Amino acid sequence: MDLKGFELLYKTYQPQLVNFAFYYLKQEQEAIDTVQELFVNLWEKRETINLSSHPKSYLRTAVKNRCINKLTRKKIAFTDSHLLQDVFVDPQTPIMLLESKQTETTLIQLINAMPERCREIFILSRFEQMSYKEIAAFLGITSKTVENQIANALKLLRKHHP
Repeated sequence: MDLKGFELLYKTYQPQLVNFAFYYLKQEQEAIDTVQELFVNLWEKRETINLSSHPKSYLRTAVKNRCINKLTRKKIAFTDSHLLQDVFVDPQTPIMLLESKQTETTLIQLINAMPERCREIFILSRFEQMSYKEIAAFLGITSKTVENQIANALKLLRKHHP
């Protein structure tokens, strides 16, 4: 791919790819950065990548995968306790504080121990408040798969923390 072809590709698809990324990431600057990173990567690999047949579908898939990776990386490093602040009420006594911290730590460990896909779906459902249908569309899977993975996650949580 030469410079003119790359510029044409960028000018043609960049705005719609940013909108597409924003749908997933919900943050404009992060969407812009994600698309920019994709185009930088394309330029670096221009000798080996062939986009002549279906550039739009290739670019949309690449953006979707990058968005999923970003969301997954954010949530898989599930160590920020502030993500669970809505789950736990403010404890009033030192004993309640200790119990709350122990429960929070256990929950984080259990979520991190889930299989990757199960954990990803559980986090999207419970912490990103995405519906099963949204998760299915986002990950390119069926709603039934989402339902089964959520059931597996809840079963694992109940088993280890009744």
